[in-house]
Amino acid sequence: MPNPPIAADAEERMIGLISKHQVVLHDYIFALIQDATLADDILQETNLVLWRKASEYDLSRPFLPWARGIAWNQVRAASRDASRDRLVFSRKTMELLAQESEQSQVYLPNQREQSLAECIALLTPKQQALVKARYFDDISVHSMAEQLDRPASSISQALYLIRNKLKQCVQIKTSAPTTLK
Repeated sequence: MPNPPIAADAEERMIGLISKHQVVLHDYIFALIQDATLADDILQETNLVLWRKASEYDLSRPFLPWARGIAWNQVRAASRDASRDRLVFSRKTMELLAQESEQSQVYLPNQREQSLAECIALLTPKQQALVKARYFDDISVHSMAEQLDRPASSISQALYLIRNKLKQCVQIKTSAPTTLK
């Protein structure tokens, strides 16, 4: 019997959790199989399984270990299928890699991500609110326009200008030489 559909709040939360952990899950999968194309495929399969099993997820527990467990099963299945065709890591090697990867659960943002966060912090509160609503809360431009009683075109234009400002800021921060203290 198929799982019952999950409620809208839980659905949004699951989408957010899956989206938030894409890079970490991809890195975890890639560390196990060392094939970027296959890692992309396995990540997509993992996302499908995460979505199908969303109703089984216990919100009181950390998401990443649960998601890694599902990713591990998908890697094993893909490895089993691929082992017929080419050389792949043995199961024991993959288990060792998985254990090592699980010990480093901290996601370290790269320089561009750190720079983007710093640049967002430099925006005005109104600009930050627009960025948060559109890109973090995934509110459509039309919904934002209705909420703010402004034309959608003015919201789009404001977001365009903010994106350009952030792009320039990130470019400046990532191209500046770092100094040792």
